[in-house]
Amino acid sequence: MVQNSRLAHPGSLPGPLGVLLVLALGPLRVLAAPAQQKPSIVTLIPAAAWQMTSSQPADTTVLARWGGDPAIEHEYGVTAFIERSYEFDNHVASVLLEQAPDTSSAWGLLTFYRTAAMADVPGLPLSVTGPGGALLARGRYFIRVARPPNYPLSESDYRALLKTVGGSPPSARALEELPPALPSSGMIRGSAKYLLGPLAVARVLPSFPASLIGFDRGAEVQIVQYSAGSPTPLTLMAISYPTPQIARMAFDTIRNGLGSSPANANLECRRQDTYVFLAMDARSHQAAAQFLDEFKVAKTMSQDQPYPGGRPLALQLMNLLLANVILIMALLVFSVVGGLVVFVSKRLARKWFANSIWVEGENGGIIVLKLR
Repeated sequence: MVQNSRLAHPGSLPGPLGVLLVLALGPLRVLAAPAQQKPSIVTLIPAAAWQMTSSQPADTTVLARWGGDPAIEHEYGVTAFIERSYEFDNHVASVLLEQAPDTSSAWGLLTFYRTAAMADVPGLPLSVTGPGGALLARGRYFIRVARPPNYPLSESDYRALLKTVGGSPPSARALEELPPALPSSGMIRGSAKYLLGPLAVARVLPSFPASLIGFDRGAEVQIVQYSAGSPTPLTLMAISYPTPQIARMAFDTIRNGLGSSPANANLECRRQDTYVFLAMDARSHQAAAQFLDEFKVAKTMSQDQPYPGGRPLALQLMNLLLANVILIMALLVFSVVGGLVVFVSKRLARKWFANSIWVEGENGGIIVLKLR
């Protein structure tokens, strides 16, 4: 990877000494740059060439070896499992692919199984790694990658494995399909969860009655913990609904269901448009209210196709009608010209090739039925 075009090279050092120094510093992958520029990075050592050696379908029983839960996978809509093996030198790596219905479901599985010990992989969006392995989300697939246990594996070789398994990074369009990200300031690493069912909510937040959320109404839940300066982290639950009307009914259900419990004295619940926000485990009710004051919901519009410039709608319609008229006229001209070509060719053939089969046909142009 080259960040800019100005790099030091062996020619800037005297003779063979320059070549020896560059080769010695090669594994560091960093070459000196002028002081006024940022360091530039060049990959001098090729990445490990991992090769897939096997790929076969599996069922839910395979999750027992990967620390998964069939009920959770069912709640996220997983429909198929694929086990694969990759090899590089003496290293053998196992991979499990789970096919989810959409990108957000695959990403939700990644957030659910992510732990505090896992960290984001630099340069690989929607990828986290930890001591036991890595988790990736690529399109509709949630991918588990185990770290090879037999032989020690360097971080560069393991990163090459993740690139081989995950393929190209998610596109900007795929990232736009994910739920809106919650503020990252003060967020506890590994605490962000995207949940699509009551079972997942009960696993992540056992103290909250998941039946109040209303997953049967199309609810989607994001849970994040923040270090708000108290001994216990503040838990934020953001619930999105398909319409503001459904969100209003769900807000009344949640508020009535939680209001009678003394344990919820430090809880604040608010509704904004299609979202219901809950701040829990705060130092006080006032602290929870102040925390939710920072959240604002703004509507944005996204388009499937790029907007065709700043032209008025009437002008765009006129251009569309004019294009249709031009197409129709072109078809008419093609038909007329084609008919004239056939007519003229027939006339010329009768003039120059009067006795040809094409002009007279077989048997002199007379149809013989040969009836007996």
